[in-house]
Amino acid sequence: MSLRSQVSGRLAQLRAAGQLLCVPRPWSGPYAGATRTRSTACGPPASLGADSPGARTPAGVGAWGAAAVGRRSAGVRTWAPLAMAAKVDLSTSTDWKEAKSFLKGLSDKQREEHYFCRDFIRLKKIPTWKETAKGVTAKVEEPKYKKDKQLNEKISLFRGDITKLEVDAIVNAANSSLLGGGGVDGCIHRAAGPLLTDECRTLQSCETGKAKITGGYRLPAKYVIHTVGPIAHGEPSASQAAELRSCYLSSLDLLLEHRLRSAAFPCISTGVFGYPSEAAAEVVLATLREWLEQHKDKVDRLIICVFLEKDESIYLQRLPHYFPVDWPGPAGPRSQL
Repeated sequence: MSLRSQVSGRLAQLRAAGQLLCVPRPWSGPYAGATRTRSTACGPPASLGADSPGARTPAGVGAWGAAAVGRRSAGVRTWAPLAMAAKVDLSTSTDWKEAKSFLKGLSDKQREEHYFCRDFIRLKKIPTWKETAKGVTAKVEEPKYKKDKQLNEKISLFRGDITKLEVDAIVNAANSSLLGGGGVDGCIHRAAGPLLTDECRTLQSCETGKAKITGGYRLPAKYVIHTVGPIAHGEPSASQAAELRSCYLSSLDLLLEHRLRSAAFPCISTGVFGYPSEAAAEVVLATLREWLEQHKDKVDRLIICVFLEKDESIYLQRLPHYFPVDWPGPAGPRSQL
């Protein structure tokens, strides 16, 4: 059956069910004074004509949500699918599926209107490690890995609020329930709004070392990847180190699966879960370095996002071991002239 026949049949069903607008209603804006009738409920007032410069773009048809709409061009009627999603207020919506679908249909610029904050940070404003390393004075004589300028442009260290980063995904250091908690987990849930918790509830928890993905809702980030880190008090065991590594790898797997190009990671497990920050940094940097060596063309940026100054200092000290840079040579002797 042709698309035109399907549309005609669907329109007939909707008319019979009374789902098309039948009661005359006034037009707003440039059509003030004109009225809607059955013939104009899904188009401009009849007096304007379908080809008038001021003709209104047809809206979707009733509960169907998407209609194939005909238009005349050079005397030939063509048919094209048109999906018109109703605007959703994310601050009041109670339907996470509707909100998620609505956001997917928006451009990056249109999404800004729905961010929980105005002082969001664009990816291009976050310096790469190549740029940050210029201010690092401690030279590493024997780094763990070879220098790779391309990889140094794929990794960043950022200290600040992860919820304000406009990236494809931010990673949440979640608890196993995925329903929010303290620390960065609570911050992400509060910033994204209750729709995030509603979607998380459908995921039915998450195991340690695994990861699951949801929409970002009111966050500047399009998605949230939730991962559950290991609980380690004192020196972490080999199995706990493996679980922490798995948190990052599972999150990166979802990044590839959903064709996302940028992600920001918080310090997973180093808060109330008790994993020592220095030991965690070694696991994190080795994991990201080895993963980028295999997938550097699949992403634009991976961001290590820290909140505490002590964590920033740890990463500034350890990053040169895993992502070596060209160090400036010693200054030559000054002229005595």
